[in-house]
Amino acid sequence: MLHIIVNPIAGKKRAAKNLQTVERIFSGRGVAYTLHKTEFAGDGEKITRKLCEQGERTFVVVGGDGTLHEVLNGLIDPSVCSLGLIPSGTGNDFAAALSIPLDAEKAALKIADGQATEINYLQVGHRRSMNVAGLGMDVDVLERCLRGKSRGKLKYLKSLLVSLFKFKGYKVRVERDGEVEEHDALIAAACNGSQFGGGIRICPTASVDDGKISVVVVERIGGKWKLIKALMQLMKGKILTYPATTHFLCDKITVLPENVCALQLDGEIYKDVAFEAEIKGGLKFYR
Repeated sequence: MLHIIVNPIAGKKRAAKNLQTVERIFSGRGVAYTLHKTEFAGDGEKITRKLCEQGERTFVVVGGDGTLHEVLNGLIDPSVCSLGLIPSGTGNDFAAALSIPLDAEKAALKIADGQATEINYLQVGHRRSMNVAGLGMDVDVLERCLRGKSRGKLKYLKSLLVSLFKFKGYKVRVERDGEVEEHDALIAAACNGSQFGGGIRICPTASVDDGKISVVVVERIGGKWKLIKALMQLMKGKILTYPATTHFLCDKITVLPENVCALQLDGEIYKDVAFEAEIKGGLKFYR
């Protein structure tokens, strides 16, 4: 039995429209399913946990990265569970990492006719992250988005431009695999997926099934022209080649900021989660 968890208002109500397509495909293929609609922030996690307690193991998310994040954190034991995704949010960044079609019919057919295969996710403190966990300018951008009046990807781009010139960065201590590094960072990100912010490729080489965390640290850069050049490299997906960028793979990483600051996990802001990330496997995903 598949359990469809849908956020009806995701993607300017795109999820509600996509749900009709999913139900048509599943019914036509004879796929048994039960529908669950979220009603408030965090509801997807509560629904998923309750279903897991009842012995259910297979879930399909019709929504964006935020809804997927909730469902991942609702799984009692990810190693015995399978997930499917019908991308229906604004950014749909994790769908890009798995090459899941944005077309709802094609995505539904991958689930109805396909097999779930094992992928990785991140355990970050007491929470899980499917895509990217980070601190620094990415969190500053998200906080500006929450305060702004624009909507969709335009909102993120406007916030990014403002943050680029106003955000001052953090001094951080990075501990990984027995090594310690000090950075004056604009961004420190632990990546399972390759992009965030609705298509910004923070780590194009990241893989969801290589058993490693791809870490990207971008140093604080002085001067407006250097900042603009760094932004252009980021937008082109070439930030890993920028001289101020450090990139490496590891199994575990701890990032200790000089001052207490918020993290973002899959675009959700947390102020009570330690940036202690570890790669985990066993979760199966339809792709």
